[in-house]
Amino acid sequence: MNTRDWGALVPVLITYGGLAVELLALALIPFVLLRRKEPAATIAWILVLVFLPGLGATLYLLFGRSRVRWSARRKRTADEALSGHLIGFRASDPKHAPLPLAGHSLGLFRVSSVLSRGESTLGNRVDVMLGGTATYAAIGEAIDAAQHHVHAEYYLIQPDKSGQWLFDKLIEASRRGVQVRLLCDGWGCFALPRSWIRNLRDEGVKVTFFFPLRSMLAQPVNLRNHRKIVVVDGKVGFTGGINIGDEYLGKLQSVGAWRDTHIRIVGPAVAELQSVFLRDWFFSSQEIVRDPAFYSAWDEPAAEAVVAILTSGPDTDSEAIHRVFFGAIAGARDRVYITTPYFVPDRSLVVVLQMAALQGVEVRLLLPSRSNHTVTFHAGRSFYDELMEAGVHIHEYQPGMIHAKTMVVDGHIGLVGSANMDLRSFRLNFEVHALISDEVTAHALEEAFHADLRQAREVTLTEWRARGRVLRVAEGAARLVSPLL
Repeated sequence: MNTRDWGALVPVLITYGGLAVELLALALIPFVLLRRKEPAATIAWILVLVFLPGLGATLYLLFGRSRVRWSARRKRTADEALSGHLIGFRASDPKHAPLPLAGHSLGLFRVSSVLSRGESTLGNRVDVMLGGTATYAAIGEAIDAAQHHVHAEYYLIQPDKSGQWLFDKLIEASRRGVQVRLLCDGWGCFALPRSWIRNLRDEGVKVTFFFPLRSMLAQPVNLRNHRKIVVVDGKVGFTGGINIGDEYLGKLQSVGAWRDTHIRIVGPAVAELQSVFLRDWFFSSQEIVRDPAFYSAWDEPAAEAVVAILTSGPDTDSEAIHRVFFGAIAGARDRVYITTPYFVPDRSLVVVLQMAALQGVEVRLLLPSRSNHTVTFHAGRSFYDELMEAGVHIHEYQPGMIHAKTMVVDGHIGLVGSANMDLRSFRLNFEVHALISDEVTAHALEEAFHADLRQAREVTLTEWRARGRVLRVAEGAARLVSPLL
């Protein structure tokens, strides 16, 4: 075929190729409608498919919920297969007893038991740790003292000094004869050098990846395990918002100061955290861990905290963390303090925050003044007007990044974990949160919140209404596409 023939053929190929893409985009619209999920997300997908068919079809095929459901079904099936091996260990603990709670607290823990897979436990001690330095020190101390096993599960481990520190700790434990398992998210830990992973395995550490990226064509790339869990000897557990990386120590100039919160749990609730890890481990590795030694018996209470471990993800329709957030706010009588780095609430959370404030509850949100996720940042700011009009106080943290994911209600209920108050955490990510009824823990969380407020600036409705039109347009556009994120 000569050059003239190619010149005549190219426009035809472009025309028919474009037509094929448009037909594909239109053919995907019924699948979007069959989802029966949030109307805002449905409308956003349809708009993208109609007006940007090439981009829309590509995005939906990569991130579409039909593929999410298929991948989530695999996870749910794996969890159900393992459940029979775990129930006997947990139910045998005497601390799974009637809860000494009433009113709002009792209702929340009942909801958590129905919606999540865990049980509420008595007699726990919960220590609140502020920042990466304190958290890494506590985790390192626990690993150094390990005698039977160390289980670690992280969304993000950076290939830096902090990542090398964790790997060194795990290798040292393995050399002492301790069983060590490390579960990494395929996306968040993608940058880890293969030589690091190979070295871990050579030293006897079992390593596997949750939805590794090599299988990205088999499931949506945005389906991620966002949990941060460490369990040592079944006796002490850690969870919260802190991954492994130098930025969590405030060592990166590009990020600045990093404010985060983690908790250490000692008591029977550790068995619930262990169960979350073992389900995720089984799904990723197909290894069933049956040994009762992974679950410690507690003859005496470690302290007085009642703890429930909440999990949520696309493998279940319960939306346990979202609903417990909603219930905690709805039942508040005096005050609600919320810290979250990424704030893109659905309509139900906007309304419950408004209703709480309108009823006279002191509602305060502590959010970042800048963010590493620009679209999410501006989408969250688009909610400021309607929240402040109802009496919600909004504060923006000034020194750097606020990454803590906490809520404290009425001075006795606390929530700490990995879930942000955004659509991704509620519907796409695999998350874990601890629901805590304990005045000591709640007091520690409130003290941390007030200390952070002293380094934050409260946004006023007057100044917010005076912001420029360009910002308003950016916020509106970000809010429009937020259901797709």
